[in-house]
Amino acid sequence: MAVLDLRSTRALRALPATGEAVTEAVRISPFVVRMLAATALSAAGWAPLYLGLFRDLPGESRCAYLLAVPVLLVALAAGHRNPPCGVGDAESDWIVAVLLGVAGVAGIAVLAERLPTLAGLWRLPALTGVIWFSCVLILLFGVRHVVRMWAVWVFALATATPLPFLLLTAELGGSVRAAAAVSAGIGAVAVAIGTPGVPWRRRSVAAVACLGLGLLMVWAAAGTGQSIGLTMLVTAVLPVATMLAVRGINASVPQEFPLPTRSAPAMAFLVLLAAALPLVTAPAPPSRAAAVSVDPGWIQRTAWGTPRNFPFITRYLGPDSTLRRFSILPVDGLPAAAVDVMSTPDAGALHDLADAVWYPSARPLDYRPAPQPMPDGARILHSNADSVTTGAEAPWYAVTWTWTSGTLYQRITVIVSQSLTGAVPPPTPLSMPAASVRPLLWLARQQPDDTGDVDELVAVRARAVVAQVAAVANV
Repeated sequence: MAVLDLRSTRALRALPATGEAVTEAVRISPFVVRMLAATALSAAGWAPLYLGLFRDLPGESRCAYLLAVPVLLVALAAGHRNPPCGVGDAESDWIVAVLLGVAGVAGIAVLAERLPTLAGLWRLPALTGVIWFSCVLILLFGVRHVVRMWAVWVFALATATPLPFLLLTAELGGSVRAAAAVSAGIGAVAVAIGTPGVPWRRRSVAAVACLGLGLLMVWAAAGTGQSIGLTMLVTAVLPVATMLAVRGINASVPQEFPLPTRSAPAMAFLVLLAAALPLVTAPAPPSRAAAVSVDPGWIQRTAWGTPRNFPFITRYLGPDSTLRRFSILPVDGLPAAAVDVMSTPDAGALHDLADAVWYPSARPLDYRPAPQPMPDGARILHSNADSVTTGAEAPWYAVTWTWTSGTLYQRITVIVSQSLTGAVPPPTPLSMPAASVRPLLWLARQQPDDTGDVDELVAVRARAVVAQVAAVANV
């Protein structure tokens, strides 16, 4: 028998059986194929989120849990396999997807243009990934199926922007362990949402077990300094593994799903749109001035006296942070002034709240670059003195910047009263109503976008205090 004549060999007779076994082992259902396609196509929508995080992670940002949000959303979407009610319509799917995508991206752009500081605090561009992912799922699985996943979209809106996470962490004390515990809670909620075909008792047990194991990991890893790795473990790895295990042991969970038919040209157009999306939505890297380093003892060289402490700042910047107010000696004919020094060894925590407004205001405010001569990276923020209607309101004008002082990262704020007889308002904690409900109500009332005029005496007073601080710190 020739070497190439293999028709009678045992190896060839074994090939069909082996091929069938391999094919059965690697067989992928159409639902999984489309889910993999949706994952690949939606990666373009997460560009704003990941670009911002990769800039922040070297500073140990507490928002590292955001890296797990796209993974969780894919896992949650993969768990919803119940067929929708009614008859699908390809044209309706395209219409809804286009309307949702255009309206969502345009709305984010309008809010970022109208309220840039508030949009920066919420990191609204990250919602582009949620909108794009929902559009891709509508086109691949149908709008009826996506609407049935309403709990997934509520979860996405609550976790894709970091402010709710930061405020909840603050309520738990603001430590690294508190941040990791909130991350574990996010993973447990994902387990409860991502197993819809499982009886609620088993689902509850799985979610509680995931939360308990996550909190145990947080407690065991306390003080190790592995905050990012721990966050990814309790937010992504553990919840996804729990969801897969729960689905695997529950045979009642549907594994197949009747999919709508899509043409090749439509899919090609979707691929081109995904390729072009980062060019439209990815933000330009922010221009940051080089970090200025000052002498750690610069405050001791001042004559400011005993400061007033605001302990609430530890809930936002960590237990080793401080917020101290130094009152400036009054000057006849000039408004009152003070210097607020926010210090923390955690640069990431300070950067996470770079766009936070720590002073009271009846309307949303926006930072703008300070004119020279000012410290590098200085920004100006002020309330509208022209809109004051009661004596209880205290209009103010602030100049703020950051620098490093030894091992500490400091945010310096020179704040001046806009009233010759008024006091400088104290800093206030952040709150969800002040960062969401009040700005929305202000926008709904269609108020004029007028920041008001600042009296020259106020600006002169602020520049003089800034120059005094810069001279003491040798900047």
